Amino acid sequence: MNPNEYFIKQNCPVCNSEQSIALFKNLIHTCNVLKKAGINVSNEDAPADINLCSNCKHKYLSLIIKDKFINNYYGVVDSEYYDTAKDNPYDGRVKDTKKFADLIAKKCTDCYTVLEIGSGLGHLLFQLKEKGYECTGIEPSGFASSYSRSQLGLNVITGLLNRETFPTKKFDIVILSDVIEHIYDINSLFSLIEYYLAPSGRVIVLTGNSNSLYARVCGKKWLYFYSWEHVSFFNKSSINNLFTRHSLWLDYFKETQHTGSFWLNTKTFALTFRGMLANFLRLRNHKFFYMAFDHFIAIGKNIKK
Repeated sequence: MNPNEYFIKQNCPVCNSEQSIALFKNLIHTCNVLKKAGINVSNEDAPADINLCSNCKHKYLSLIIKDKFINNYYGVVDSEYYDTAKDNPYDGRVKDTKKFADLIAKKCTDCYTVLEIGSGLGHLLFQLKEKGYECTGIEPSGFASSYSRSQLGLNVITGLLNRETFPTKKFDIVILSDVIEHIYDINSLFSLIEYYLAPSGRVIVLTGNSNSLYARVCGKKWLYFYSWEHVSFFNKSSINNLFTRHSLWLDYFKETQHTGSFWLNTKTFALTFRGMLANFLRLRNHKFFYMAFDHFIAIGKNIKK
């Protein structure tokens, strides 16, 4: 295997520093991304580290898949996330989607136009459209964007965002829900967001919280680390650092769960402790532990004049 054919080493996505320490070494992914992306390498033959930036303390994956393969995976082959949804697309997080839309409406009362980057099947945009927002999405997956248009009646463009996508349009709200962790060239994307964001507009991010108690308890076995799709792992400090670089003031930050009720997440947390004990006693070998109380929502307000 020649890893240089498929992978490149990543500097810190936030500050671009080359200086880092390997927080967790030789992590073996458990996903099917490599196979779907046309990469003739097994997960076992491509161990990667979770790095901690020595400069800004951001956490990120040491190796990333080259554009040629990952862009084809997202745009043509479709993310493995959609494998179980293609025959019967649905919102697997109905209550969570509604709560997120309610929060956006509460925090952004002076906003009207919305752009969601990586809008997926469109369920969040649909909720916001129902609340009276003028909604636009952009999504690389042909399957997901087509579903958004045909089944939910949304204005969703198939592709990746660039400066020619909306030549004359500005947006009051730009949403990145379960997206920012997938982007390695995050400063280029946020420069585009700056370009499209209206004065006093908001950038809203939902992503995994690498400094959550649960993530720290799980350590190397935090599920969020185990997909090649996830290349960047944010926390309050690093999202604030990124916001500041792009003229955004951290207006709101809330730790939350990704999916399910408080009690379901509590149960997951308890099962994780039981699994850790089983691993310690060599009764089982849990490769990772499922997510609980390990996400955050951050809102950045445009302060550029």
